[in-house]
Amino acid sequence: MPKLPPAPLIFYPAHCFPLSPTFNAWAKVTATEVHALQEHQGFEGQNIFFHRNHPIKWIRVVGVIVALDVYPTRWILIIDDSSGETLEVMCPRLISTDHSTTIDTVAVAEDFRIDTKSNTLGITATGLSIDLAGVDVGSIVKVKGGIGEFRGVRQMTLEKISTLHTTNDEAHAWSELSHFRATILNHPWVVSHEEQRSSLEEADGTRRRKEERLLRKQERDHKIKANRKMSRMRKVEGKKGSALEDGKNAGERMQKQRQQRRVSNKENQAQADRLEGERAWVHEQG
Repeated sequence: MPKLPPAPLIFYPAHCFPLSPTFNAWAKVTATEVHALQEHQGFEGQNIFFHRNHPIKWIRVVGVIVALDVYPTRWILIIDDSSGETLEVMCPRLISTDHSTTIDTVAVAEDFRIDTKSNTLGITATGLSIDLAGVDVGSIVKVKGGIGEFRGVRQMTLEKISTLHTTNDEAHAWSELSHFRATILNHPWVVSHEEQRSSLEEADGTRRRKEERLLRKQERDHKIKANRKMSRMRKVEGKKGSALEDGKNAGERMQKQRQQRRVSNKENQAQADRLEGERAWVHEQG
């Protein structure tokens, strides 16, 4: 009996991704599988790739570092896991604020080691700091990170790195890879109608809660702005009232001063008249 062709893969909407065994997990893959990951329509530019219909955002690869290039702003590690292809791992460098230290581009030879006295801090895919002081060409490492591209070449953006020191560590890592491929990657991802409906309801609920939180925040911001505006208006009105009161008081003072001057002038004139009268009387008497 002829073998039936495989059923077409179903690519589920994004609200189903949390149900995937590969999406919010370290997908254990090889370098060759990383390069074979596909983009799907509707998810371009989101660093979400697919193996079959499994959505993958984070990957884990185990291999030996065969090259390590140090640039002023980043490290580039080349990982060979014997899958037939190598994987480029990129880690931005944490730029030192010490301007007295200059960082030169280094061509790395096989015996190259990062100078532990220089700046060996990097920045992970999620913005955390990571120290690469112990990283060395020839080390067997387990690297974890996101998926990106540079000049058309698929690469990993580093999140975590650890060195495998024993053959038991290596055997365990390869066993994990084989189990992950056999139980998950080799089979299409299937989501039942009930799970799809439930995830959609949960996504709608999450979206409504976000919208409600945003609306409450906007209302709070509006109230804060209104209160600030009212406070400024009150201050302005208070200053205007104070200025009017000061002006009124100044006017009253000026009027009082004018009255005082008029009274003083009258008194001075009266005194002058008396003196003039006294002089005239003295003159008549003399």
